[in-house]
Amino acid sequence: MRELLVFLHILSAATWIGAALWVPGDVKRTVALGRPFVEQLAARARPALKLDLYAGVAVLVTGVLLIGVDGGHPRTGILVGFAATLARLLVVGFASMPAWRRVEAAVASGELAAATAPARRLAMFGGMGHALWAIALAGMIF
Repeated sequence: MRELLVFLHILSAATWIGAALWVPGDVKRTVALGRPFVEQLAARARPALKLDLYAGVAVLVTGVLLIGVDGGHPRTGILVGFAATLARLLVVGFASMPAWRRVEAAVASGELAAATAPARRLAMFGGMGHALWAIALAGMIF
């Protein structure tokens, strides 16, 4: 059982980092290019951001299950990783997703100038999320 959980945890983590790695840069560049390039932006970004959120939840769930299987007394690095994972999920759910929704609404309304600021915020939150992901990974290793 432990081996399966470790596999699912690592698979979830790999999916999590790769799911939306490219999205902030793509959104920022595509908004700057304007029409007709923004027409397909939602079809690329929305599923990637949802996968980012779902994979993060899977990482958290499989991690908690692993802690339980291992006896419930995680080392400090695991606790640091857990905190960073939780923080990254909060950034994705409460910062990146709302920024994306503002970009999407601006594109849908045809007001691309209104999409520029939330696209920059999405890039900032993406950077924060990747830093937190790196901290979580370091916690798992050390």
